[in-house]
Amino acid sequence: MTSCLLIVDDEPAIGIGLAAALQCDGRRIVVCRDLESAQIILENEPVTDILTDVKLSGSFRFEGLDFITEVIRVSPATRVILMTGHSSDELVAEAERRGADAILAKPFETDSLLPLLTAPSDTTPSSLTIVPTLDEVIEGGQLRPAFQPIVSLADGTTHGVESLARYRGGEPFVRPDLLFAYATRKRGVAALEAACIEETMRAVRALPPSSLIFMNVHPAALEGLGVVIALESAARRFGIDLSRVVLEITEQQEVKQSSALFEAIEHLRILGARFAFDDVGVAYSHLPLIERIRPEYLKISQLFGTRFEADPTHTKIVRNLVALAAEFSCAIIIEGVEDASTADAARELGIAFGQGWLFGRPADAPG
Repeated sequence: MTSCLLIVDDEPAIGIGLAAALQCDGRRIVVCRDLESAQIILENEPVTDILTDVKLSGSFRFEGLDFITEVIRVSPATRVILMTGHSSDELVAEAERRGADAILAKPFETDSLLPLLTAPSDTTPSSLTIVPTLDEVIEGGQLRPAFQPIVSLADGTTHGVESLARYRGGEPFVRPDLLFAYATRKRGVAALEAACIEETMRAVRALPPSSLIFMNVHPAALEGLGVVIALESAARRFGIDLSRVVLEITEQQEVKQSSALFEAIEHLRILGARFAFDDVGVAYSHLPLIERIRPEYLKISQLFGTRFEADPTHTKIVRNLVALAAEFSCAIIIEGVEDASTADAARELGIAFGQGWLFGRPADAPG
């Protein structure tokens, strides 16, 4: 079995130095500089060992101790080794009480650490992942969108494109869900959304000016002025008319119905932006929001859209969503269209638009 060592230290030199010293065949090493990214790794990889500093964001916080509790809850078989530059009897006692397997006082020799780690039992080539901070993701030039066409089912013409956030800097944030989960924990979703908007507006200059631009937006990010200002500013700078922009609000999380949210939406409407509700019916019911916001589009998730015609339950759900859209005078976009039979079935139900691999996979903008 390949062992996986997660190193957590806010000092890059320490984390990378330890990784270099501990690399060997059969051991995967992941280096994080904050607790939030370490939590993401722990929840998504089979981590065998964790080596974490006690203090990760200042002199008065002991996140490493709190992390032990989380590790035991999420992955009780994982070994946890704490390291600290300010060891004391009280700290050692508290670390042991919480379940730490060992505590090392800095500086220490690598030889004293090796017996505490899970020994690799295979010869898989070693691998090392340095997880970027959120600031590095946003400012590093590797945040570039991909675009997927949305087509008219009536004649196959392109109605618009959806901009999909993509981080090109490697694991783990090549997975957008993990990137946004990390940004949420760092309370940096608005900053990440603003960066995605900037890169989308930069890229769509190469697309036909008649093409609509669909962009996902975190509902909470709309409550502040940051995303609104970022959208206005980027559209002006790159010469994109906001009447081409459709902002997608997802149903996969609860939306706080605040006055700030509705004011932001109204402001964007005045500027010409339109709205869509994404993943309708998947999780949270936003019927009151649909009535209040009156989006131009409802998007049926690929969870229901892919091969829906072969599943009676999914067919019923799709029919109900089509009826819902008609009640609110919304156009339907069905996602997950992978073959012609699904496109034909959607067309027969009166669905106007489709999105999926049948029409094109996400790709970079031309040029």
